[in-house]
Amino acid sequence: MSSSRSIAGAVPARVRAVALCLALAVGGWLTGYAATLGVQGQVFALGYEAEAIVQISTSIAFNVVGAGGLALTYLIVRRNGFDREFTRAFLRLRNPTIWDLAWIVLGLVGAFIVVVGYHGLVEYVDPFGTGGEGETHSSIEQNRNHPVLFLVGIPIAILLTGPGEELLYRGVVQSRLGEAFPTLLAVPLSALVFATVHLPVYMGEEFGAVLVSLGTVLVLGLYLGTLYELSGSLLVPALIHGCYNAVVYLSNYLTYA
Repeated sequence: MSSSRSIAGAVPARVRAVALCLALAVGGWLTGYAATLGVQGQVFALGYEAEAIVQISTSIAFNVVGAGGLALTYLIVRRNGFDREFTRAFLRLRNPTIWDLAWIVLGLVGAFIVVVGYHGLVEYVDPFGTGGEGETHSSIEQNRNHPVLFLVGIPIAILLTGPGEELLYRGVVQSRLGEAFPTLLAVPLSALVFATVHLPVYMGEEFGAVLVSLGTVLVLGLYLGTLYELSGSLLVPALIHGCYNAVVYLSNYLTYA
């Protein structure tokens, strides 16, 4: 025990914080992936092959078990049990107000402005030689063959994906980084972690296009992290994230249906 403490003490606190947050992010993805495989296996074993059922079960496994489950596990382990008051303060959970609604509505509009601005800049500068084109998220690419799945994905995005990912990446990762770094560093570091774990879903043949898409995730992570700090409520980035994905799904449905 004393040797492990001495080793931990020899590693700077900021390095430990970054390493922990990277481990949580990667662990959340791996846990979600493992849960997804398990759930899909059970769904197929029961004889359900409908794409909609598979997507719903996969989303529940990945976002609830993976992101949300790991975030909750970290909070429990850190306090040697579930500490309600600590959890509320650490995650910045509070009763919503009318101002939170304003943050969410204006923040959603702002998210699209930020993304459009980013893509306009990338297309103009073309730093990766792709003409500003990026890779498409693997789930969107798959759903284009079954457009009705985009409609299934809308409530999932709002109720599971947004809250689940924001609980882990803003609520836990950014808050933990905020204990070791000034806010001006904690926000971009958490956004970088957020973008890094999205690499598998954007992998394609053209690496420049992958970087363009990861840049989109990075910019959104910076934006959501900033709103989390300014609003002081996890609900704000969670709903903006979910509603942003929902609008993207609706747009794809109207395009490919």
